[in-house]
Parts: sequence; C-alpha cells; structure tokens
Amino acid sequence: MPSYGLPRSSRLHLKNDFQKVIHGGVRLQYNGLILWWRSGSEPNRPARFAVVVSRKLGTAVVRNRTKRLLREAFRLNRKNIKLGIDLILSPRESEKIKNVHAAQEALKTLCGEAALLNRSSEKNP
Repeated sequence: MPSYGLPRSSRLHLKNDFQKVIHGGVRLQYNGLILWWRSGSEPNRPARFAVVVSRKLGTAVVRNRTKRLLREAFRLNRKNIKLGIDLILSPRESEKIKNVHAAQEALKTLCGEAALLNRSSEKNP
C-alpha cells in the first residue's frame, strides 16, 4: 500500500534551518499567508517545508486544521516546486484557508510570484 504522508526528507526540522530561512531568506505575503523561502545548500534534494502558526490564529482546533490543510497543499504540489528550496508558511488569517483548494491556490500563487515552480507546472495551472 502506498504511503500518502509527507516524507521526512520533505520537512524542515532543525531550529538552525528555520533561522536560516526566516532571517536569510526572502519573504512574500498573499491572502493571509506569509511565505519565507531560501535556496538550500543541496540543489538536488527535494523541496522542504514547514508551517509556523501563532496562537493569535485561533484555538488549537483552528490552528491544527490550518496546518493540516497547508501540509496537504504542499504534499500535492511538491513535485511542481524546484529542487533544493526550503519553504516556511505562516498563516495570519484562518478564514481565508477554508479547504485544501484554497490552500493550494494560495501556495501556488506565492510560489509562482517567487519563481519557485518548475517550468512545466507554470504553463498548466
């Protein structure tokens, strides 16, 4: 049976990695989401991803649902993101991310503005 989860190699874990992306990367904002991104030191590894959520977003239920939706949006689109990129998403408004489709649209828009998408995925939205 195939695994549908996000593999460990596609997740940011270390505090040092978070600091490198947030302090040394590029920041973009769209539709209640903030994206920090940075090219990693290994250009041939898959893109890595993390979600950072503040308590200001809402209750634990709201925060966890938002994280699940954003992780799923990344999982479905990670093949379209260039290799060697580290991404951190931070939602600021939970109302704008109501379902996976809204999360995917926001992620694709942010990655498109940052020119992080592969050429083939830019032509086929």
